[in-house]
Amino acid sequence: MYRFTMTLVFLFWLAACGGGGGGSDRGGIDPRLARLNIYEAQKLRVLGDPGAGVMGMPRTADENLPMGTMDFSGSGTMRVENGVTPIVIFGDATLRVDFGSGDAAGAIENAFGTNSADDLVDYGGTITLQGTAAGQDMPLDYAGTLSEGDQTFGFDGTLTAVFLGNPTTALSGADLEAEIDHNGVMRSGTLVITLEETDAP
Repeated sequence: MYRFTMTLVFLFWLAACGGGGGGSDRGGIDPRLARLNIYEAQKLRVLGDPGAGVMGMPRTADENLPMGTMDFSGSGTMRVENGVTPIVIFGDATLRVDFGSGDAAGAIENAFGTNSADDLVDYGGTITLQGTAAGQDMPLDYAGTLSEGDQTFGFDGTLTAVFLGNPTTALSGADLEAEIDHNGVMRSGTLVITLEETDAP
């Protein structure tokens, strides 16, 4: 994923200079690049980078799982295999987890990324996140549609999430064998969320 992220950074730079597509602001740096930098910094804090010697957060011990309700925010990353060049989409992700009832609910929205023409675009739509068994290895159902122009992606599956930190301060989840509907054609892909506890107001 790092290689594709760096490719996106390069494409954002091209778009800012007028060399790419996707509705960027030709008067300056594309603001989506700042969001991408925030996402990547968060992933480094939460998941680390073993190749660079950066340790990620440890898995929360069962006895340290919190009580009550926690809010998390961060990013969702969707990768859709599309021949030689995959389509990579990013979005803001939120999740509220009630450890008392076991319920979890959230969404991935404000999505942006590449399309099948390698343009940089914004996507409309929302992917919802729902769970009923808060705890380690928590199943989260996801469903929704993202669309842009004549491109539509349908998401419907289940990811597995784990809580990180002692005490819990983050959450990461993934479906590495996702089946994504791209304009009526089922394509393989992945969906990953990386979240940290939302600061209290």
